[in-house]
Amino acid sequence: MKLLFVCTGNTCRSAMAEPLMRKRLQQAGLGGRVEVRSAGVAAMSGSPASQGAINVLKAKGLDGAAHAASPLDRELVDWADLILTMGQSHKRAILERYIEALDKTCTLKEFVDDDPQNLAILDEMGALQAEAQMKQSLFLMERADEVQSIQERYQRGAQGAEQELMRLQQQLEATVEAESSRMMELMGQLPDYEIADPFGGSQQVYDACAVEIDTLLAKLIQKLSAENHSA
Repeated sequence: MKLLFVCTGNTCRSAMAEPLMRKRLQQAGLGGRVEVRSAGVAAMSGSPASQGAINVLKAKGLDGAAHAASPLDRELVDWADLILTMGQSHKRAILERYIEALDKTCTLKEFVDDDPQNLAILDEMGALQAEAQMKQSLFLMERADEVQSIQERYQRGAQGAEQELMRLQQQLEATVEAESSRMMELMGQLPDYEIADPFGGSQQVYDACAVEIDTLLAKLIQKLSAENHSA
């Protein structure tokens, strides 16, 4: 299995999650079965981990100073079997660019959530997403010639093409109005799946963030171990 942790700059949250997860995998005897990497949706390639993250990892006997940030790209998305983000914004950013990763992308908190009520909500949301995708795909297929014509005219700068493109987008969004409304309703019933960014905070803030991440990783290990035994 190939596991990818994602945050914003890949210098704090995911930079801590990657080595912490490797350590837990070794302790659980899964080190040879799960590969772990990390990236950031707005990372600068090669940036070091923040000092707060380095201090956290050093206290756990891990070398955070060797970390070099990786920007999220298609190669990493294709490499991963499972993408776990530190927050909802990272999940949205991934799916906006790589919608094909929908079935393998979750927030870390969402993935390890074992509350039956929350799981039922997430299942319904997944079904709604699939229905919305099907409706929009059908809409675009039925109007393929029209869509192509408008796009070509827009690229040429033809008068009125931008307005036609906006009208088409509004029609596309209208096809999934019911699903979108229900999704918003369901999202309001879910807990907060965010892991707060410690960037710029004190060492105490970093320590608290690391405790939260490591607690979630313990649940992740249990889930992966259970799936491994049932396979």
